[in-house]
Amino acid sequence: MNFVNNNFKSAIDKSDDYKAVIKQFSEDVTSFATSFHDDASVKSNWGHQYFCNDDGGRLIFDLNKPHEHVCCVCNKVYKGQPYDGVWTYMYRNEAIVEALKAATLYYYTKDNKYREMAMKIIGFYSDNYKNFVIHNKEDHEFDSIKDMDWGCGKIMPQGLNESILTIRIVQSLELIQGDELKDFIEGVKKNLLYPMVELLVPQVNMIHNIRVWNIAAIGAVALYCDDSKLFDWCYNSEFGVRAQLNTGVTEDGFWFEGSIHYNFFLLEGMISLMMLSEVYNHPFEEKEKTILNHMLERAYMYAFDNDILPNPNDGWPNLNLKTFSYVYHMAARVFGEESNIGNIIKLIENGDDVRTTLPLSESIYSKNGMALERLLFNTDFDYSKFTKINRTSYNYQKSNFAMLKNDKLNLFVKYGLNGPSHAHPDVLNIEVAYKDVLISRDISNAGYQSALCNKWHRKTFCHNTVICGGDNITTRSPGEAKLTDNKIVAFHSDVYENIENQSFTDHTDKIESHSELFKDIDYKRECVIHEDGFEDTFSVSSHNKETKDYIFHIESQFNYVGDLELLNKVDNLGYDNNGYQYLENIVEINGNEVKLSNGSLELSLSFIVPVDGKLYMMKTMDNPVSTKRVSFLVRSNEENPIFKMNLKCKEF
Repeated sequence: MNFVNNNFKSAIDKSDDYKAVIKQFSEDVTSFATSFHDDASVKSNWGHQYFCNDDGGRLIFDLNKPHEHVCCVCNKVYKGQPYDGVWTYMYRNEAIVEALKAATLYYYTKDNKYREMAMKIIGFYSDNYKNFVIHNKEDHEFDSIKDMDWGCGKIMPQGLNESILTIRIVQSLELIQGDELKDFIEGVKKNLLYPMVELLVPQVNMIHNIRVWNIAAIGAVALYCDDSKLFDWCYNSEFGVRAQLNTGVTEDGFWFEGSIHYNFFLLEGMISLMMLSEVYNHPFEEKEKTILNHMLERAYMYAFDNDILPNPNDGWPNLNLKTFSYVYHMAARVFGEESNIGNIIKLIENGDDVRTTLPLSESIYSKNGMALERLLFNTDFDYSKFTKINRTSYNYQKSNFAMLKNDKLNLFVKYGLNGPSHAHPDVLNIEVAYKDVLISRDISNAGYQSALCNKWHRKTFCHNTVICGGDNITTRSPGEAKLTDNKIVAFHSDVYENIENQSFTDHTDKIESHSELFKDIDYKRECVIHEDGFEDTFSVSSHNKETKDYIFHIESQFNYVGDLELLNKVDNLGYDNNGYQYLENIVEINGNEVKLSNGSLELSLSFIVPVDGKLYMMKTMDNPVSTKRVSFLVRSNEENPIFKMNLKCKEF
């Protein structure tokens, strides 16, 4: 298989859309390469530090302002470290992106000026790689690979980002190579690619999404350099391709860490390697190819019908299938236009939704419209011919997810976890969509170093579940669920299980064990969907009269229908941490029914409040916090309360 599809040039010449991408890439590359400058003595810093602490908005990367970093939400200006270092990381990422664009332009035009631009950028890092200091995202420096901690990079702040660069460099070289470049390419192999491999190999030490990227980068170098021994290590070693896919992917076709974003992020790295393995005649074995095919098929099926993806656990907000169309394009290059994956990418490309971008590790798109991968690999597809797929209700039992669907209402349930990595404390959380409208979504999180990430986004209160005693759920264990066409019954026992001195996620502070009051608290949630809404019954079984708060969030475009001035204002709900400190405009609802509207859809919510309970409405932070959600809280002090809500939708 060739790296680029056979009709690449002729297809571009026949399409105004493709020619517009070429024109845009040419402008981008020429502008960047003309002023390209880097310094090996300057260290890079971690991208997750490039977020505003006040609202969770990402800072704006401006090529012309390396020492001024402005929040995209509130315009607050950040200066100094670590922000300057993150700018350096983003600049270097942009440099390799532009090198890959230049290589693509050379392949299309055969104009040597584009080849020289790619060589200028890659050549700098090849000539200077030995001069970059080994360091990690914690900003620790190391004298040698033997002494380094896990997770180090040289050009970049961690091995993950170094791996992404490595793959893009190999792809660029594949596009510009020729006999006349033999000396240049041999120098890059010796001075850059193999030293990158030397840095990355010790970091492959477990089943994890980052290690997949390390493996993918090492494998890309092995294939490009015709190093069969190194490729065999990538595929068959203890944490190689075979182990990562057969151990890390559930039977449902989902990456075990339980995040939609990381599921696709892992797929990007692994499918990059699978595609290159076809190009260099070392194809993946059928078992591993089947796993990747299954993951992509299932990902399409667990999306809402509007192509927006559910968003459990760590990741970025508002993801949709178009966010990851480039992953499907790479896979379609391997599986072919007539495959299920070929059909799915056509469905995605023909969707009406606008692609959601990623704040970090973004792929290469022309004005957020067309992926570089479509341009390189699938310009010869006939995108007008596709077969619709009926996405139905399904229980992903090994992944602790379920999706309930009918013609109008989609309801996603997360009922457990497969471990602490990238986990959020929100078992029995739900997300809801009606036709094209999101009613309630998981807002995911800001960058890991943003203050709001751990103070709000990773708190139980931020999700649609029940929180006991104002404290965060601690379980990291699987749950159980039974599903019929319109009903799910999900259960999780001991949701406040006793966990001492263990991190809830990869990045949060340690949590201490809970008191005896929190032992043996069990949750059961039953959701029944109808054509115009759903019924929610949430049962708590405990042995204490600690406060139990049932929480349900409504998307920010909906507003309360009624006069807020007639409602009783409440100063606080009795807790001052775990997210309660951020509640605004708290009011007590007299009665049990409320209505909200977004102008075209009216929501009627009817609550059955426990005998001793109260119903509150408030504003809570969205992601970013420039918008606020309408949130409801039903409080009870019963040992075994049953919370009930009925939500109906009415179109104007």
